[in-house]
Amino acid sequence: MKKMQEIHERMMAAKTPEERAKLMDEQMQAMQQGMAMMNGMKNPHGGMGPNGLRHDMMEKRMDMMQMMMTMMMDRQSIENAPPAK
Repeated sequence: MKKMQEIHERMMAAKTPEERAKLMDEQMQAMQQGMAMMNGMKNPHGGMGPNGLRHDMMEKRMDMMQMMMTMMMDRQSIENAPPAK
């Protein structure tokens, strides 16, 4: 998640469209890796295990999903922004 946040901050601060496009590609790759990690967080034992642990895992997954949604919305606003004059 820290890597995704760092890429996001760099993308928001990018000065040129080329730099931004490169960072968007990097961000997409990091988000795909994050999705793979989230899928790995699913409880393989069908719901068995301590409730506290399951709750913590669910909370981490929700935090990551929220961060990804924010990044996608910011990315969309950048892509749809009028070109700088």
